[in-house]
Amino acid sequence: MLKALQRVAKVMESNLVWFVLLSIAVGVAFGWAFPATAKTLKSYTTVILFIMLYPMMIGLRIEEVGKAVKNLKLISLSMLFNFVLSPLLAALLAYLFLHNRPDFAVGLILTGTVPCAGMVAAWTGYAKGNVALALVIVALSLLVSIVMIPVWMPILAGVYVAIDAWGMFKEVLLAVVVPLILGDITRRAIVRIWGEAGFREVRPVLPGASMLGMYLIVFVSMALEANNILQHPQYFLIILVPLAIFYALLFTGSLLFSKLVKFSYEDMIAFAYGTAGKNISIALGLATLFFSPMTVLVLALKPIIQIGFMAAFLRLSPRLRSWFVPAGLHIQAATSK
Repeated sequence: MLKALQRVAKVMESNLVWFVLLSIAVGVAFGWAFPATAKTLKSYTTVILFIMLYPMMIGLRIEEVGKAVKNLKLISLSMLFNFVLSPLLAALLAYLFLHNRPDFAVGLILTGTVPCAGMVAAWTGYAKGNVALALVIVALSLLVSIVMIPVWMPILAGVYVAIDAWGMFKEVLLAVVVPLILGDITRRAIVRIWGEAGFREVRPVLPGASMLGMYLIVFVSMALEANNILQHPQYFLIILVPLAIFYALLFTGSLLFSKLVKFSYEDMIAFAYGTAGKNISIALGLATLFFSPMTVLVLALKPIIQIGFMAAFLRLSPRLRSWFVPAGLHIQAATSK
């Protein structure tokens, strides 16, 4: 049974973009064919959000944050990129491209404000980067986001829509911390009962379970706005252009900055993915809780661009290796001093 679930999860994870597109298409078709029924789906949003966020939290080890002191400089710079430069870049692009589309502008700003995702560690591993460092960036970013999202969204997105900062803080705390605590308890219980080997067998199922919730959220949101989307197909192009520019600048900026400060190749990979690999699930969850389905559309289209850039960066990574000093040489240089 577990092997079958692992295979299903692998299919859902490796075909993320196609499943997102399918969720959009089926949601729009359902909302167009059954508009009255589609409106009733919104009442299931809270349950679907839990399905999306809880499995993701089971696989996250918050205790990794304690390792941040071992590489304080790099971790601090990743937080600067994640929670200062990224939100400001998103806000600038929202103003340039989407100032007359407030719902879309808010979606782009939310994209730049959310932390990185757990999949960052996997992509870092594929590119032979520093996976341990990537895990620290993911765990710490998630905790910092609890405060920074409610701080930035009223400042940057409040010019487009009304945002209750205190209300958002409470909801972010609830939406992130409750699944986080339950996920940590679940992980510890699994390890206690079946050991680390048992948890390693369960872990591959978790991304697929989380993505199932994500696909359901996209389906519900698209069903709610089906007529609007069908009447304005140009929305897709309006959204995709600034998203593509955002990720192009984020990946390029993190790469050039890594070269400037002389990161090793392994650390550069963790830093680049840790700053550009935004958390799709949390962004979708917050968009669903606080904003309109048109804002959710931005987050629904985000994986198409994000996964494309992450895959392109992975293909480019072997050529980038010669640009950076290997981690072992950093250690030797430090020892010789």
